[in-house]
Amino acid sequence: MLPTDESGRSDIGDDAIVRIVNDDLAVVENIDVFTPIHDDPFIQGQIVACNATNDVFAMGVTDIVSLQAFLAFPQDMPQEIVVGILKGMNDFMVRFGVSITGGQTITNPCPVIGGVCLGVAHPRHLVYSTGARPGDAVLLTKPLGIQPAMRSYRDLQDEKRDALLDHFDEQELRRMQDIAVRVMTTSNLEVAKAMREVGVHAATDVTGFGLLGHATNVAVLSNVDILIDKMPVISGTLDLARFFGHRLAEGYGAETAGGMLVFLPPERVDGFISILAADDLPCWPIGRVISAREQPSAQLTSDVEYIETEFP
Repeated sequence: MLPTDESGRSDIGDDAIVRIVNDDLAVVENIDVFTPIHDDPFIQGQIVACNATNDVFAMGVTDIVSLQAFLAFPQDMPQEIVVGILKGMNDFMVRFGVSITGGQTITNPCPVIGGVCLGVAHPRHLVYSTGARPGDAVLLTKPLGIQPAMRSYRDLQDEKRDALLDHFDEQELRRMQDIAVRVMTTSNLEVAKAMREVGVHAATDVTGFGLLGHATNVAVLSNVDILIDKMPVISGTLDLARFFGHRLAEGYGAETAGGMLVFLPPERVDGFISILAADDLPCWPIGRVISAREQPSAQLTSDVEYIETEFP
């Protein structure tokens, strides 16, 4: 049997750990740690902060208390890189009224960077990965395609550069990379606020397991089937993913600090989208929830539409 809290629900499968302190207070905590994805320390710090906070926002939390930094790096790594990462993290967090005030630093043969995010909310405002209902619409708030875009970023800097440029224009690759960085450094706070204002049944963010991986988790926890008939992707990344052998078109492209998958009644979709549009943020209806036919699952429909798009 899975461990449960006083309410009888399990944290297994949710985006963050929830502790119901009392009738008016819930504490939500998440840790994210990964290897660097960008060479600019400041940008990398912003990506780390965005990735760590997004799991807390996915729980419907809009009040962040702290983000503690975790840095593991070789002894010979220049100090200015560490300082730049911390500056990037702090710059990202000040918009929430929070500063990076502590954390943990260790030596490690290769750099590993992350953070521990703590948020608070009223228990009735929490949104879990379980709770999607038959008839719900499925929304996605950021385009997919981070993995191939950032793979091209790395390949342009090593011996694979010539092979890549034999198939793709460098300016187009840089455009995809710039969009990917904007995606990875755009907070999901406004999505969490929209979730609270409109009222949703379930939500999760899309990261390392890809669109279908995270949708499947919601399907299993909610005992439903999820059908995805549209996939918004950064323009150009489908071809790039095929070149690299990534599974973006199949719904399994790995994302970093990706968008939110939101499950809500169809009559609330327009209101949700309009709230985000007021902040110049996109949102796409990408599917629907139906009753589970056998084992709960998420899948692409046979006529799935790929929407090649940009990002603000």
